[in-house]
Amino acid sequence: MADVFLDLWGVLTDSRKMTPAYRERAADFLRTRHGGPIEAWLRAHDVAAAWYEQHMARPETWDAGTWIEVVGRADSENILRMFREAGVPPPADPNGLSRALELEVMAGIDAAFPDARPAVARLKKAGHRLYVSTNATESNARGALSGAKLLTEFDTVFTGERQNAGKIDVTYWRGIVERLGTQPRLAGLPQYVEDAVRAERVRA
Repeated sequence: MADVFLDLWGVLTDSRKMTPAYRERAADFLRTRHGGPIEAWLRAHDVAAAWYEQHMARPETWDAGTWIEVVGRADSENILRMFREAGVPPPADPNGLSRALELEVMAGIDAAFPDARPAVARLKKAGHRLYVSTNATESNARGALSGAKLLTEFDTVFTGERQNAGKIDVTYWRGIVERLGTQPRLAGLPQYVEDAVRAERVRA
């Protein structure tokens, strides 16, 4: 029996499925609860998403606090930008709305890769302990896994939010080792691989 760690995005779930579906469902969610035409929310989503992607790709963004602080501020700003663009009064708790939006909308979208559920089922049948390791927030990870009908298949979901660190940070993995109480025998990645991973800084 082994401890098996699987990435969320790109391994279990397909962002190419999630992105367009999320855009449509999020716009409808916000239209229903906060008013305004669907076209305005679709445009607002696109404007805010473009800012978010650029902001999170800047290395200096991550120097402005802990992982939770940086992501929390960015998620709040993303919501506020959407509301401004849509011409709708801003919510009192933009961070809370961001989490609720991600969780509810993603839970209604099945973005699993075709082989994801069968592969996970085979691993469980073989007796392995299964974990998700992702840079995502709790709401993003649990929403996506719920929509993919995979959430209950894993022993634990390790997120950037739970670890308060990104996956390229040694503290992310050190925290997992401490939580699981194991002494893994891991070979270090060659330096060029580590450098390539750091350069990407994507939400896996």
